[in-house]
Amino acid sequence: MLEQKLYTVADVAELTGLTSRTIRNYLKDGTLRGRKIGVQWRFTEDDINRLFSEVDAKGEKILKPQDIISEFLKPEKEQQALCCFAWDIPFCENEEEKILKEMKKILSANKDMAFAWEVMRERQVLRVAALGTSDKMEEFAVRMREFEQRK
Repeated sequence: MLEQKLYTVADVAELTGLTSRTIRNYLKDGTLRGRKIGVQWRFTEDDINRLFSEVDAKGEKILKPQDIISEFLKPEKEQQALCCFAWDIPFCENEEEKILKEMKKILSANKDMAFAWEVMRERQVLRVAALGTSDKMEEFAVRMREFEQRK
């Protein structure tokens, strides 16, 4: 069997420019897949590359905000009344992890809608898009406004 180079959490953090804490958070939320050997996590190059690809650790396509908006704008869309929201939420360098954690809570509480987010580090913006019925989107908008006020 060919030996494959395995990377530690610290290696992945150094290679990606992310913090070790972010890497561990990605493991916890399923964004990154690895193998636990003893008490330490190990990652293959494929695991690391998948982190920046268009598929998640489970091999499912990762939606981006523009995918949600494109879906909303499709002319053959069903006749159901739908709303689409998009937000750009600015953040400071040290706020990224906190904002993502809070955003995931808000989004996971709204199961009856499609949503996606993208961290745009170079602009220091978290872009979020959501698609759903008007009542669900109204609830979502309230939560987003509360989030912005707390930030």
